[in-house]
Amino acid sequence: MEIFMTDSLLLQTRLREITVNLERAHLLCCDASWGCDRFVAPYSSIGLILEGEGTMRADGMEIHPSRGQLYLLPAKTTQSFFTDADHPYRKYYCHFEACCQGSELFDLLRLPLCVDAADFSTAVSLFQRMISASSEQDPLSCIKSGQSVLDLLVYYMECCPPGSIRLSHSDVDSPLSRAARFAENSLDQSVTVAKMAEIAGYHPAHFTKLFQQRMGISPVQFLIHKKTEAAIEQLTATSLPISSIAESLGFGSQFYFSNFFKKQTGMTPSEYRKAFSRPHA
Repeated sequence: MEIFMTDSLLLQTRLREITVNLERAHLLCCDASWGCDRFVAPYSSIGLILEGEGTMRADGMEIHPSRGQLYLLPAKTTQSFFTDADHPYRKYYCHFEACCQGSELFDLLRLPLCVDAADFSTAVSLFQRMISASSEQDPLSCIKSGQSVLDLLVYYMECCPPGSIRLSHSDVDSPLSRAARFAENSLDQSVTVAKMAEIAGYHPAHFTKLFQQRMGISPVQFLIHKKTEAAIEQLTATSLPISSIAESLGFGSQFYFSNFFKKQTGMTPSEYRKAFSRPHA
C-alpha cells in the first residue's frame, strides 16, 4: 500500500538517522476533570482509545478519537484535550521524542492525527510491551523502550490511509531550505524575512508566498516556531539562567522573552521549566 503522497527517497534518507526516547507509557482511566486548554507539550504523544469519547486539538486541527482508534499529538504544537463527562476515556498512551538529523520527526513528516487501528489486539499488545519495557530496570531497558516506540510509529504509519502521509518539504537543497537553515542557525540574531529572502535569492513578497506554499507556514511563523522550540529545549534540558536563554535567542531583554514565550506556550519560562524540566548533567 502506498501511504506517501510524495517520493519517499528523501524520507528514507532522513529516517535512517531517527532517534527516539520514551518519556512515559501508561494505561489511563480519565475522569471528567481530565483535560487541558492551549498547552504546548515538549514531547509527542500517541494513544489508543479503549473506550469513551472526547475532543483533542493540535494547532487548530480537531479530532474526536473513539474506541479502536489511534491518535497523534505532535511535539511543540498548541494542544487542547478533554473527555466527555458521561463517557470518559480509558486509553493507553505514551509520550516520546522522535528526531531526525536534529529536527522533530513531525516537522519533517505530516501524518493524520487520528487513524483506525488495523488490528485492535495488535495495537493493545504494542502498548503493553511498551509499558513493560519502560518499567524494567535492567541495562537493556532503554533499548527495549526505544524499540517499542519505533514499533508503534511504524504501526501508526501502516494504519494511515493511502496517500495520507506527506513530507513537509521535499528538497533540502532548495533556496527555501537554505533560507530556513540560515534562520535556524541564526536564532541568536534578529533575523528578518527580508534577510531570508536575500539568502534564497527572491524578492521578499515572492519568497513569502513560496515559503508558505512549500513549508505550510509563513516565514514569520517559522521563526517564531524555531525560537519557541529552542527555548523549550534549553528550559527543559539545561539549567541555564532564563536571562542567558533570552540572550541566546536574540531577545533584547528577559522581560520581552518571557512575554513572547508565554504568548506561544501559555506558561512563563519559569513555570514551563518547573513543569517539564528533565534530568541533566
